[in-house]
Amino acid sequence: AAAVLIGRLTGTLTWPGGWVADIAAPVNTAKDWMVDHLYSGVPVVGGTADWAAHFTTWVLDPIRDGLQWLPWWGLLLVVAAVAWLIGTWRTALTATLAMAAIGVLGVWKPSLDTLSQVLAAVAVTLVIGLGAAVAAARSARCERVLRPVLDVCQTMPQFVYLIPVVALFGVGRAPAAAAAVIYALPAVIRIVSQGLGQVDPGALEAARSLGATGAQQLWQVQLPLARRALLLAVNQCVVLVLAVVVVGGLVGGGALGYDVVFGLAQGDLATGLVAGAAIVCLGLMLDRVTQPTERRAGKGA
Repeated sequence: AAAVLIGRLTGTLTWPGGWVADIAAPVNTAKDWMVDHLYSGVPVVGGTADWAAHFTTWVLDPIRDGLQWLPWWGLLLVVAAVAWLIGTWRTALTATLAMAAIGVLGVWKPSLDTLSQVLAAVAVTLVIGLGAAVAAARSARCERVLRPVLDVCQTMPQFVYLIPVVALFGVGRAPAAAAAVIYALPAVIRIVSQGLGQVDPGALEAARSLGATGAQQLWQVQLPLARRALLLAVNQCVVLVLAVVVVGGLVGGGALGYDVVFGLAQGDLATGLVAGAAIVCLGLMLDRVTQPTERRAGKGA
C-alpha cells in the first residue's frame, strides 16, 4: 500500500518512457538483411527460399504422394502391422481405429498431408538431435554451451518460432516443417543427452579395455543401453512436431492446420471441430505407434 501511495504521489506507477528500448528498428533491419542476403541469390548453395522449395519437392511431396497413393485399407493395414510389431494387439487396434476415424470424418487427404509433414520433420529432428546430443554427452564444453540455448528455446511458445522461419523460408509447407523441427529439437537433444550420460561407466570402461573405438562404444554400448531414452525422445518428438505442424497452418502449411485456421477465422465451428478431431486421432495413432515400444522394452528388461 505504501509503495502504491508513493508511486501515485511521485507519478511513477508506470514504467518510465525514457527507459524503453526501441528494438523494432534493429529487428526490421535484421529481417531486411536476411531477405536481401539469405532468402535468395546466395552463390553455389542457393538461398533459404531455394532450400525450402527443394525440401518440398524432394521430401514433402514424395512422402505425401506416396501416402495418398496407397488405398485407404492398405494404409490401415500398414498402421496395424507397424503397431502390432512395436506394441501389442491392443496397440494395433487403437492405432487402426484412430486412423479409420479420420476417414469417417471425411478429412483423409488433408490428414495424410499433415502426416507427411510430421514424418519428414521427425526424421530431420532425430538426425540433428542425435548428433547434437552425442556431442553434448561427450564434451562438457559443448554441453555447457548448449544448456542455456536449450533452456531459452524450451521456454519460447510455438508461435514465436514462426517469425524467423517466415523471414528465412517464406510461407508454405516447408517453413511449417522447419518451425516444427526447431521447436522439437531442444527436447530431443536434452532427453538423448541425459540418456547417454546415464550409461553405466563400467560398461564403457569394459568396452575400452577390449579395444573398442569411440564410434564402437557409441553404437555398440551407449546407444543400446540408452534405448529407453531414445524411445522417449522419439515419442516426444512426434508429439511436439505434430503440435507445431498444425500451427503451421498460419504460415501456409495447409492440410489440417489450414482447416483449423479457416474455422477460427470464418467462425466455421464444424470445419474447425472436424479438423481438430482428426488431429487428435492422428496424434493418438502416432503416440500408440511410438510409446508402447518403451513399455515392452521395460517388461523385457
